[in-house]
Amino acid sequence: MLKLYVYDHCPFCVKAKMIFGLKGMPYEPVVLLNDDVATPVSMVGKKMVPVLEKADGSFMAESMDIVAYVDAMGTPVLTGPVSEKIAAWLHGSSGPLYRLFLPRAACAPLPEFATASARAYFGFFRTFRDDVF
Repeated sequence: MLKLYVYDHCPFCVKAKMIFGLKGMPYEPVVLLNDDVATPVSMVGKKMVPVLEKADGSFMAESMDIVAYVDAMGTPVLTGPVSEKIAAWLHGSSGPLYRLFLPRAACAPLPEFATASARAYFGFFRTFRDDVF
């Protein structure tokens, strides 16, 4: 079974997870702690997610590469044209969205922020005490 290493707060990970749902394919999601640098570096040479562990044990990074790889298994489901209007909207809205969301992400009860060090690694909440969360 394919394994997908992700963060719950990561929009690129959402893309990679969605293709499995669209195709009805099982996979094993693995949520990494936000401060786990060693795992992704050992897989793809840098700290990033999503990372797909293929059936042969090799690894693939980059969300859209993962989407294309999984979609090519069996009958593709992503067969329509790309909407330029939606792409433009996403491009224009992503900056404000991330400025609002990212400072709040480490406060959310997400598994990648399960430890104080994982939250601190995110960079926004180093001065808060553990009992605040």
